[in-house]
Amino acid sequence: MTGDDLRKHVLVWLMENHNLRPEHAWRIEVARRLVCDEMQPAWDDLAKHGATDGRHILSFVIDAAEDAHRECVRLTSKEESGRIADVADALDKLREAIARAPSPLLDGAHFIEIDGKPAAFSWRKRGAKVAQLHNPMQAICLDDLLEIAQSAIMDVAAHQPGRMPERQRDNPQLTAFVHHLADHFEKRYGGKLMASVARIATTTYGDPVTKEQIEHILRTQPQ
Repeated sequence: MTGDDLRKHVLVWLMENHNLRPEHAWRIEVARRLVCDEMQPAWDDLAKHGATDGRHILSFVIDAAEDAHRECVRLTSKEESGRIADVADALDKLREAIARAPSPLLDGAHFIEIDGKPAAFSWRKRGAKVAQLHNPMQAICLDDLLEIAQSAIMDVAAHQPGRMPERQRDNPQLTAFVHHLADHFEKRYGGKLMASVARIATTTYGDPVTKEQIEHILRTQPQ
């Protein structure tokens, strides 16, 4: 497999996918940039490292660009953590308020319909049990739902992905793109292929990127 062969795979993809939906049309532009003459050294390098289909490379680039965009439109880690904490605090306060409310007011059951089927809603477990006793049916208890929600929000907080502080990133989207693409290459071809990543980043984002810049970016791992 040669670099020319890999480029031809992408050219075939361009012919087959020239009518992509508008929201995906940017992928056509990415593919066109990847087959420009300046990309030939990268294609040759990728072939040397075992690439067998240029469409795989195109897919890696598209995935890296989409992941970078999603990452950079998110809130910073501090803001995300703060809002998750707000939700956890609100759940705590609501559970406490329900527990402390006078029994006659929140121990009853309210009959509702869910998808056309009868069900009972109650604030506390006691109301749900009474409803099921008198008229066996699905019962939705806010006590139980809040317990599930509280467990779920703690799981979200525990698994919140770390992100590099914005002040450490001159170009956040490019930085994220480089990390994602290099990871794809390492998993598939056994190396980060920094020279190829530099050429791809240059042609994808339109700004010159050197191998030295890629090395610097990859030395700074997302936190």
